[in-house]
Amino acid sequence: MARKTFTTTIDENVQKDFKMSCVKNEVKMNDVLEAFMKAYSNGEFKVEIELKIKKTK
Repeated sequence: MARKTFTTTIDENVQKDFKMSCVKNEVKMNDVLEAFMKAYSNGEFKVEIELKIKKTK
């Protein structure tokens, strides 16, 4: 299967923690991301986003 470059922006601390976890677990970041993307696309999990609105006086 052909490989394609994927670029995005992400919170600096999230990226740092993710990178450290991958190093600790001796896995490549792109392998973990690809596994998450496949699982999400296959409906194996879903992401719930909560919107909070703060009223100003």
